[in-house]
Amino acid sequence: MNYATCVSALCFLLSSGFSSARGQDFHDVAFDPSPVRIPFLEKGERRPVTSMDLLMIRDEKGVSISPDGKYVAFVVGQAVYETNTYRSGLYVVATTPGSAPVCLGTAGAPQLDSINQWVAESPQWSSDSKYITYATKMNEEANRQVWRWSVGGGPPLQLTDVPGEVRNYHWTPQGDKIVVTFEKPSDPARIRRLSEDGILYDGGFDATHGRPVVSEAVASIPKELETWIHDISTGGERKQTKAEAGSGGPWVGDIGEDYYHGTTSFAGHHLLDAKVSPDGHKVAYRLIDNSPGIKVFYKFFSKPVRGGVPVDVAPGIYVIVDYWWAADSSEIYYIQNAGDGRPDQLMVVPAEGGTPKQVFSGSDSLYSCAPDKSFRYMACGGENRTTPSQVALADIAAGTIRTLVDLNPEFADLELGSISRLDGVNRYGDRWWAHFVKPLNYEPGKKYPLIVTTYRDHEFLRGASGDENPIHVYAANGFAVLSFDYGRRDYDNEPGDFERYLSWYESVKASIEMAIQKASETGVVDAARIGLAGYSRGTEIVAYEITHSTLFRAISGAAGDNGPYFYYMASRRVQDNFSREGIGGWPEGRSKANWKRVASELNAEHIDVPVLNNVPDSELLGILALYTSLRELGKPVELFVYPNELHHISQPRHRYQIYERNLDWFRFWLKSEESSDPAKSEQYRRWRGLRQLQQKAQSNENAASKQQN
Repeated sequence: MNYATCVSALCFLLSSGFSSARGQDFHDVAFDPSPVRIPFLEKGERRPVTSMDLLMIRDEKGVSISPDGKYVAFVVGQAVYETNTYRSGLYVVATTPGSAPVCLGTAGAPQLDSINQWVAESPQWSSDSKYITYATKMNEEANRQVWRWSVGGGPPLQLTDVPGEVRNYHWTPQGDKIVVTFEKPSDPARIRRLSEDGILYDGGFDATHGRPVVSEAVASIPKELETWIHDISTGGERKQTKAEAGSGGPWVGDIGEDYYHGTTSFAGHHLLDAKVSPDGHKVAYRLIDNSPGIKVFYKFFSKPVRGGVPVDVAPGIYVIVDYWWAADSSEIYYIQNAGDGRPDQLMVVPAEGGTPKQVFSGSDSLYSCAPDKSFRYMACGGENRTTPSQVALADIAAGTIRTLVDLNPEFADLELGSISRLDGVNRYGDRWWAHFVKPLNYEPGKKYPLIVTTYRDHEFLRGASGDENPIHVYAANGFAVLSFDYGRRDYDNEPGDFERYLSWYESVKASIEMAIQKASETGVVDAARIGLAGYSRGTEIVAYEITHSTLFRAISGAAGDNGPYFYYMASRRVQDNFSREGIGGWPEGRSKANWKRVASELNAEHIDVPVLNNVPDSELLGILALYTSLRELGKPVELFVYPNELHHISQPRHRYQIYERNLDWFRFWLKSEESSDPAKSEQYRRWRGLRQLQQKAQSNENAASKQQN
């Protein structure tokens, strides 16, 4: 799991108002069983990057190295626009220089998380380095099971046949068994009773998704987990015994915390994961830190298996991405991220604690890393601002990194704008960073319109958070782009402290303005033509910006999640979170003034910029308050709804349409340009009508201002 994923996932668990379970009325994205192919290409003619190039990127979805260090297995995923599907592929490549990757076939259907993002999961190796296992399903109707491939090729073999969806698994140290934890299916009788008898509503689920109430009720019920043992030699399967379940060691009881599984509350469940040392005497583990105050995401400890005092081996580190024991159990290797937008670092620290030492840090972002048994090599996924997914091999002793497989060789022929890093500390003392992309074929002395994206500035500059804003395509079409990230939040407001809560939005606003000022000092930016784009938390930032600033001329992505309408439809958990943040409870009661200060729909009269929203149908209800307010006030607003989607819009054709619509929107409002594509004529007819609406509103406001004077 890379830094961006783990941070966004934790933020989602801690503060999001969206459901934590996929509903039965939303289908998985369609799966094409044809394996992803990685072409070998000769260098071709250079050309600008397009939205289709970004859509067709092959993404690394899991990497692992064989115990003997001779091979690397990796999973690749790719969208297919023509059929609106996704493909996967399982590959193996030797670690010797010059080796070519070998495709072992499809890796099965994508595994999607609660908001429809493809979850990366690394393949696992047998102890003899002859076989690769991966949890997947080969058709959309099957349960997710563990499959096995031979390094030498041949068809895969389904190993497990547990009665449910495999959530995770691992090989036993002896290599003769696999321990499988799976989700038991929902009880059909229970679903039927809910349908026939009705449901007593107690605030246990959200109404914001607009799906059938039975689906919401079922989705809110925590999944029941069960663990079985699969015997490799016989193929037999049985439930794990209590003795086997308790084999993790006495250390679990020592720390007073249980595992957090995503369906429990954090109370008493802060244990994220744990790894026992090879000699069986020590254990290293991460605890989720959700306490108010100075913020790190995980605390990282080491202790004896029996008794002893836990030692914080990496105090104050923002994110511990992953960790491993050295072969002799004397040291712990771990990857840390400082939360400053710079690449992760591989560190090593004595098992008893002490001063950590850096092993290596490259210029690329590395993730999904895994070492071999001797800790000589580490295989990783990697990318940088101009290069999408690759598979890399790190020589730990030498401290060097080289590319094993370029998953996207086509990008060698694509022209991208030049990139520079900007960063600073705002007047609140909060640090931010951004990457400033000049327009392709930039002409010195010429001023260009600027598009600002709001957070997820980490790896390849693809589409910012949510992958909806094609950064390099914007640059190829004559825009300067500021890929902004508000940075780490080193504090959290105490429960009920509304002013502290509100100060975060003010701080982000100050950072964005500071970043724009720095970009303008390059002489490239036309400060009269600036657009702002958001997704998820970014849409809340955008909504706050346009109700408290007149800096922007076009918007894509502005939400109304911090409003009374959303509050009334939300679950009790989300309503309680509003109270904890200090906004308050009933919007017509004592907290009315607080709601007025944060709710975009209650401040719609202050929004004087055209707003485009691309939303999944599961979030349509939540955006209607802002949309209706703007429409009733005669403000330029457009709302596009994408069917059968969750928070993260994932269908390939929908993704491409959002790329292109956002590009067209900013071209229209910031450059007065229209595409020559006749299929878009109706789009521009609407937008010209919105422009007339904006001009009329501005004329009325000017007339009213003159009368007042």
